[in-house]
Amino acid sequence: MASLSTMRPLGCLRSLWKAPDMIQSQITRRCLSTVYSQRPKRVPLPQGVPEQFLSQLPTRMRPENTPKPIKVFNPPPSARKACKDPVAKVTESQLETLDPKGERKALFDYRRNPRSVRPGDIVRVTFKNGDPFNGVVLSIKLRGIDTSFLLRNELTRVAVEMSVKVFNPNIQSVEIVQRAQRKIRRARLYYMRSRKHDRRSVENIANAYVRQKKAFMGAGSRK
Repeated sequence: MASLSTMRPLGCLRSLWKAPDMIQSQITRRCLSTVYSQRPKRVPLPQGVPEQFLSQLPTRMRPENTPKPIKVFNPPPSARKACKDPVAKVTESQLETLDPKGERKALFDYRRNPRSVRPGDIVRVTFKNGDPFNGVVLSIKLRGIDTSFLLRNELTRVAVEMSVKVFNPNIQSVEIVQRAQRKIRRARLYYMRSRKHDRRSVENIANAYVRQKKAFMGAGSRK
């Protein structure tokens, strides 16, 4: 029993005897490497091959299989040469329809026309259907066919603003009721929305203008 007990601790050394073989198997590996080689040239078919043998060749290897020429068509005529600026052309055609005489464009062209509507003026806009609207011009946006101006008034003690398109076909007339009291150097009078600079209601000024206009028109008809 004593001899067996002394041999048991040496049993763990058996695994070390096979260790070199396992290490050698791990070290022995196969390495692959690639070498660049040129593409082999196509070998031409021998001359004088009978026709009955040509049908047995693949289609790509037959002598009649030559690359067909690609058809190149001429480009269509460019629309840019016909009309270099289509947006301006469409805008011009629309202005000829909506404003043939150019009166509305000149009425709001405050940069070139000294008699045009300017920010700070009181304007009366009459529509073909609906009630007219009076207000102070806060701003004028020159955007070609989309030119518009912003009016501000007070109705039943409530501030009301309306953006009106200049070339709207529903507008019958635009009249200047009163010019600004002093020359205004700003193009946008948004500060008039504050309580300190608000003009409040301008209905009394517009009504006085309408009465004066009716009296003048009535006196002219009597003559």
